[in-house]
Amino acid sequence: MSQKNLWVFIVSVFALAFAMGSVSAFGNIETVEVNGVLVVDHGQQVGSVDLANFVGDRVPVLVVFKANNGTGVLAEDVRIKAWISGEAENVVTSERFDVLPDRTYTRIVYLDIPSDLRDKLDETRKLEILVESKADGTADSETIGFTVQRASYVLEILSVDMQPEVNVGDSMAVDVVLKNRGRQFADDVFLTISIPALGIEERTYFGDLSPIDQDNPNKEDAVERRTYIRIPANVEPGLYDIRVEAYNSDSFDRVDRRILVAGGAVENTQVVTASTSKTFNTGETATYKLTLVNRGSVVRVFDLQVDSPDNLNVDLSDSVIVVPAGTSRTVEISANSAIRDEYAFTVDIMSDSGALIESKTFRANVVEGTGNGGTQIQANTTVLLTVILAIIFVVLLVVLIVLLTRKPETKEEYGESYY
Repeated sequence: MSQKNLWVFIVSVFALAFAMGSVSAFGNIETVEVNGVLVVDHGQQVGSVDLANFVGDRVPVLVVFKANNGTGVLAEDVRIKAWISGEAENVVTSERFDVLPDRTYTRIVYLDIPSDLRDKLDETRKLEILVESKADGTADSETIGFTVQRASYVLEILSVDMQPEVNVGDSMAVDVVLKNRGRQFADDVFLTISIPALGIEERTYFGDLSPIDQDNPNKEDAVERRTYIRIPANVEPGLYDIRVEAYNSDSFDRVDRRILVAGGAVENTQVVTASTSKTFNTGETATYKLTLVNRGSVVRVFDLQVDSPDNLNVDLSDSVIVVPAGTSRTVEISANSAIRDEYAFTVDIMSDSGALIESKTFRANVVEGTGNGGTQIQANTTVLLTVILAIIFVVLLVVLIVLLTRKPETKEEYGESYY
């Protein structure tokens, strides 16, 4: 035998010995059942079985292992491992056990079928199963072919992007990506975002989703939409559950999130008054100014309500105020009265939901003076009386002059006449 043939013989012997030792070191796989279907029987694969599994399923894999003959413990810390080709990071293993001679062992592991077929409706994969011991190596292994396919109708919420905290009275934006994981078109898909504890719900229409992206922009398998949720101004601050639900007539998916509702309308709204007390005459009108500052991030609407005494007339330049985010608006308040007194009136600033934000008290000290009030009326009366008296005086003076300038009548004397 030549040297070259000798080396070939030696290598072949070592390879055969290694193969025999690695395959049946301490036993063999007798049967394998996947999701209740027998795929390996007496160490041989069942050729008539074309196994199909649906994405996202969790299937049981039952392995029956027969130990070799011998004495003592054949192997320690033995375990059964299973994984799907391309998913080696998702290996599942059984609990560890010792293998005794001529015994039959049954173990079940639960395998998660991949959920992402990379824009395919179905795909051929391999199921890898082996029995191994850390000290003694691999006893036996099986490679089983099967098909992974999509279910007909599956909707999946891929992501929910929203801020973790929102102030009462503000609106928050919720961005949701929705994907069709099924084999068929998902028709008329809706998304509902709700906060059950607050009785809030908003619905968004996603339209029709294709099972696979197509060139037509209206036939996409994933769509993103933004929904706005407004938190009422009268909500108690705290942590609230948010429910995100995607659905149509064939499928449904749900994701839960939490949101911290903080602050209040008072924190985001500042009420400023230059002067809350004025002194003015009866009949005059005093003007007060009230400024609303919106320090929030959304438009606010305020309702102003006045509570004033009966003898004091109070008017607002505007009773409903719209203040954009980061701006301010000033309201003029006018007050007048015909009766002297010290008055107090209040202006309540209400949110558009009816919650009281702040109440401001104003004071009006109404007095008499030389202005256009009651003293002016008295002055006008005095002038009128003076004019009347002057007229009377002039009339009397004219009469007197007439009387003084009138000549007295002379009497005609007649003598006696004798006939």
